[in-house]
This record gives sequence, structure tokens and C-alpha cells, in this order.
Amino acid sequence: MSKIINPIDYHQEIQMDASRDAYLSTCHYLTVENGIPEPHATGVFIKIFDYHFLFTAAHVADGLLKSISVGIEKHKTVQLGGEWTINKLSPNEKREEDKIDIAILKLDNESIEYVKKQYSFLNHSELGINHEVKELPYYTAIGFPCSKNKFNKFKNKLDSKPFIFNTMPAKPEIYSELNCKPFLNLIVHYDKKNVIDYEKNLKITGPDPFGISGGGLWHVPVQLVEKGNKVNKKLVAILSEWPSKNRKFWICTRIDVFTEVVRKKYNLDIETSKIIKLDTE
Repeated sequence: MSKIINPIDYHQEIQMDASRDAYLSTCHYLTVENGIPEPHATGVFIKIFDYHFLFTAAHVADGLLKSISVGIEKHKTVQLGGEWTINKLSPNEKREEDKIDIAILKLDNESIEYVKKQYSFLNHSELGINHEVKELPYYTAIGFPCSKNKFNKFKNKLDSKPFIFNTMPAKPEIYSELNCKPFLNLIVHYDKKNVIDYEKNLKITGPDPFGISGGGLWHVPVQLVEKGNKVNKKLVAILSEWPSKNRKFWICTRIDVFTEVVRKKYNLDIETSKIIKLDTE
């Protein structure tokens, strides 16, 4: 007897499957002072041919370029090394006003080997370059809110628990309200008082998303997936701002901004963005 599939429930299931896979490329990055790790932000590990990168937000990397660490084993962290690229600010511009807000670390060989022990590098074929926005709930954000991840000094333990949230893009008029540009940014809904926990099928109050900056926004299109096969997903943006002007949205930076920077800087033969053109000089 054939089984009737509820399309909404089915898509939520494959979004969760895609999220579990995306989580493997998502790092909770920390600052370590006096041997104590402190939650700081989120990042996504990317592999483009022979190059290995960490993509994150500039405002969480500024001033900490030589002190960003990630956990690689129980009770062990490693400080990431390599070459940083961060977008420059215009004269008199403040980082909190920056709507580009990108930081890219090209990892050195030692860091790559450490990262491989704990994480999977996302292949560049899963980057959503030239993504056409769909005003449907087919997007998932993944990050590590600081309010949910605290170091317990008595247990000498830091629990890194990701926050996974299904969402949908904002209407076009929200972009002008929040001083964003659709070719650079992607804005999605986040009403923390109306968050659905799909695993428990409950409405919950979501966290303040400080610390989620640098995490990924993923698009999971409608699809039928045979059991055991990988869900098709694309990393379409990096989370950057929970705007004080309107707390019901998240501002993200399109992945095209990141890929155009590394494409030009490292002469990489990847898909060219038709959405943006950057002056990387």
C-alpha cells in the first residue's frame, strides 16, 4: 500500500537531515584566556579545490585574529592560523554599520590537519552562488548563541550546543528599512518569541542570537530523497546582524561576497557571481 506523504512534514524532515550535515562544517569558535574557553561566535569551514577556508563575520573577528580557537577534542582547543582577509571600512564608517561584514581565514597546513579531526570542510559545489531568493520557509540558520553555551568551571566543561532555526526571507521593503541591499544581503525572519522546535513539535522562546554571527544560512529546496542519500543543500549566506532597529529579522551577507573575494584573491576557477561586482583592490 502506498503511503501518503504530508509535504510540509516531509520537508521539515529533510531540513533537519540537511542541518545535521551542515553542522559538521560549522564551528563554535572561542577565545581562550587563562586556559578558560569563552564562547564568542560561529564560523563555517569551506574547501575550494586545494584551499581551505573559515568564513565568518568581520565584527566578531576584529581584534582577535591571532586568538581565535576551536575545539578539536574533549578538553582540547587549537588556535587557528593562516591568512586573514577582512573587508575595509570607509572613512568614518563603524563596523556595526557595516552591511558587508566579511572575514575569511585561509587556513595554514597545521590548522587544516587539526580541523579535519573534528569537522568536515564543505565542498564548494555546495555554495549557493547566484542564489535566487524564494519567499518560502526553505531556509535554515545554524549557529552557537553565547547565552546557550557557557563554560562550567566546576565541571571544567563547555557544552557547544547549536541553535538550528528554520526561517524564510523578508519582504523587499524590509531591505530599505534596514539599510541593506538585496545584491549584498539576504534578510530572514527571526521572531524569538515564536520559534518552533520541530524535533519536539513545540513553540519555544528562542535565544538572543549574539554568538550566532558567522554561522551559515542554508537553502534546502523541495526534493525527494531516497533513504540513505544526502539531502541537497546550499550555503547561501553568512549570518551577520540582529538589527536593533527591528529585532524580528536577521541580516546576512550573501555567499557571493565571500566567493568573489577568494576567487579574485587566489585566482580560483569557481562560478562567477552575476549578482555582485566587487572592487577588491
